[in-house]
Amino acid sequence: MRIRFITLYFSPEVGAAQRRISELTRRLAELGHEVTVLTGFPNYPSGVKPERYRNKLIMKEQSEGCTIIRVPHFIAPNKGFLKRIMIHLTFSFSASVYSLFMKKDDIIYLESPPLFNGFIGLVNKWFRRIPYFFNVADLWPQTAIELGALKNKQIITFTQFLERLFYNRSARILAVTAGIQEFIIDMGYDEEKVPLITNGVDHMIFHDGIEPDPKVREYKKEGRILALYAGTHGMAHSLETILKAANRLENEKIDFLFIGDGAEKDMLVTRAGELNLINVTFLDSLPQARMPAILRSADMAVIPLKDLPLFDSAMPSKCFEAMAAGLPIMLSVRGEMAHHINEAECGFTAEPDNLDEIVAAFRKFIALDSEERKEMGRRGRDYAVRNFSREMITKKLESILQETVSHG
Repeated sequence: MRIRFITLYFSPEVGAAQRRISELTRRLAELGHEVTVLTGFPNYPSGVKPERYRNKLIMKEQSEGCTIIRVPHFIAPNKGFLKRIMIHLTFSFSASVYSLFMKKDDIIYLESPPLFNGFIGLVNKWFRRIPYFFNVADLWPQTAIELGALKNKQIITFTQFLERLFYNRSARILAVTAGIQEFIIDMGYDEEKVPLITNGVDHMIFHDGIEPDPKVREYKKEGRILALYAGTHGMAHSLETILKAANRLENEKIDFLFIGDGAEKDMLVTRAGELNLINVTFLDSLPQARMPAILRSADMAVIPLKDLPLFDSAMPSKCFEAMAAGLPIMLSVRGEMAHHINEAECGFTAEPDNLDEIVAAFRKFIALDSEERKEMGRRGRDYAVRNFSREMITKKLESILQETVSHG
């Protein structure tokens, strides 16, 4: 098959969508398919292009058996709702125009968010007769509404109209979690049209035999636990609650390391300074290639989300990576992911934004000895390999793609 992936976010950027799509494209290419990725220029979340991508209008490169085409779009730091909308709309326009002149593919895989990528699918369906899959990794505009980032009633009505339009015209709506799948089916779509293609992990890359990252290991102090948050510092992640927990635990044998960037990082750094938190350190984003070693440098992974019903269906990809790396998890998320952590017995869970429960979960980790923490990590790895192997997920997606193409 000739498969075209269209996504605003792609490697070498660091993030859940970037990792998932990079691994899917590489594995589909290894299975013998002709894979093209139509994407933007890397700049997320800082709004700064790496040196090799500057002063380019359109760029074509080869990576891991795939052709990658980068088209121009508005670039800005991932801060401010209007700026993000401008980034999304300009990429949608550029990719739509460029698509009209590309070699015709058998099928298109569209990543959402951003929702406006759906326009690219419509252009290809109407003018090129190419069917598209609409992969929903985050319910938009629902997420923006519940986070309070989208309040204007007219804009909400318009974006919900677009959501329906893009779903209706797609060949399949791929759901990343069972909760997203259920939400879309409840909108009135047939279950057959909404297959579940979950996040996963390459357990051959993330494993418990990797040497710790030397730079990160410097923050691991003798006789103390290093709790790691690695990822986007955004509105959804409730990291201020983790800072409050660190404040309560300042006299106990635990240190907190935050790695990454995002819209709320400056506020978090300022807040940590106001609280005079000597047990908290912030580092800038580090290359994704180092993430397996970074995870092996800590004693536990910290994975929180805000207390919103929408996040009950969330399954953060960083959970699977931590599990595969043999790292125990402190999860403050309800629903699907909490079920998996408890079933695997690979960590402790707490109600989101519940400071008392989160502090209690950290104290449970502090009370464990090193061998108990290692055994907890081993159980998590076994569970991730059995249930969330990226190879298994890719073959499931390939089967759905082939079925759709063979039926015209």
